[in-house]
Amino acid sequence: MWKDSPRAVRKIVLRLCTAGAVLALGGALVQSALLIVAGLLLLIVALVLHFTYYRCPHCGRFLDRSTGAYCPYCGKKME
Repeated sequence: MWKDSPRAVRKIVLRLCTAGAVLALGGALVQSALLIVAGLLLLIVALVLHFTYYRCPHCGRFLDRSTGAYCPYCGKKME
């Protein structure tokens, strides 16, 4: 399991989502199927990363939408 802080994982996922959305929308504007597909693939990768690695580094539970400094399940401080 990737032992990075949930905050870092969240930043990576947010950047991938932003890049994917920009690519997909840009592709739609210029009518480029390649850009649309590339943008959608980035969005899918971001979702997979979110559900796989956005977990508490102590108990390993999925954090869902939690952005606090402490895990809502085990109560330990997240790095």
